[in-house]
Amino acid sequence: MTGRAQALVLAVLLAMSFACGWWVNAQRAEARISLLKKEHAEQTMRAGASALASYSRMEKTKDDAIKSAQARAESLQADAGLAAAAADGLRKQLAGVPARIAAASRAAVDEYATTAGELLGACTAEYQWMARQADGHANDARMITESWPR
Repeated sequence: MTGRAQALVLAVLLAMSFACGWWVNAQRAEARISLLKKEHAEQTMRAGASALASYSRMEKTKDDAIKSAQARAESLQADAGLAAAAADGLRKQLAGVPARIAAASRAAVDEYATTAGELLGACTAEYQWMARQADGHANDARMITESWPR
């Protein structure tokens, strides 16, 4: 083989070696890109699964809270009915008080006035307690509303 043919063969071999190296490097890069895409897809899948689990937990918590609120509302409605019945009974009893007082002795009227004063004091204390509870509840509800993310 002549020097020129050897140089040509050497140039072709070098070009082929360079092309093979280029191809191998391209395959490595492609494999790395595929691996990165796979890892990204897995991360996205895990994030989606985590978000779905969080959403499911929040939905269950919300549903449980709604059920509890409905049960409390039913109980409160029943209690309100009992309270209304008791108030009606007291109203009927109080309707007859003027006639009983007119016919009662001075000692009985004095005892009635003392008892009524004590009852009024107890009712006032209960109303004040209820007002404090309502104010606290209103303050808590407002704080929750104002602190809720918008």
